[in-house]
Amino acid sequence: MKRRAAAVATLALSAALGLVTLTACGAGQITQTDTQASAVNGYEGMAGRVMVRNASIAYTGQANTGAIYRAGGIADLNMTLVNVSPIQDQLVSVSSPIAAAGLVQGDAVIPGGRAVQVGNGDSPADAAALADKTISVRLVGLKQDIVAGLNYPVVLTFQRGGVLHAEIPVGYPTGALAERSRSN
Repeated sequence: MKRRAAAVATLALSAALGLVTLTACGAGQITQTDTQASAVNGYEGMAGRVMVRNASIAYTGQANTGAIYRAGGIADLNMTLVNVSPIQDQLVSVSSPIAAAGLVQGDAVIPGGRAVQVGNGDSPADAAALADKTISVRLVGLKQDIVAGLNYPVVLTFQRGGVLHAEIPVGYPTGALAERSRSN
């Protein structure tokens, strides 16, 4: 009987040690997810209590020459602005060293606890549906060609949240161009 009790105790101790060993594997200082990027394609950042999500320069045209927008032209921006504060904020300006000016069109007030969609060319339909309204933000008088695959500096200024310096990528194509690229 003592032998059987000793065998059961040894087995239980072995199982407990094995469980501790396996559990400790996930407790290390280096995780597998610490360097993984978000599945969202655009820039993400925060100015005060305003989150900027999935920001990108809208992909338009056929890009036969490599340039999505030509120097001297106008580039539309897409993003979602989420105000996590109970107090409203407002996007008051946009600027970039790659453009002569930035233009904010529409009511850019972001009510407390709400979202505003900027543009909609690269955004999924459900993101636009969740937003309270849509506004337009553009870079005007581009000083250089805008090329797919690169990030461009953009400065967003909010009334309460302050200034956000962002590196915004060119978005992915939508519409017929996107359908053509999926079929290849």
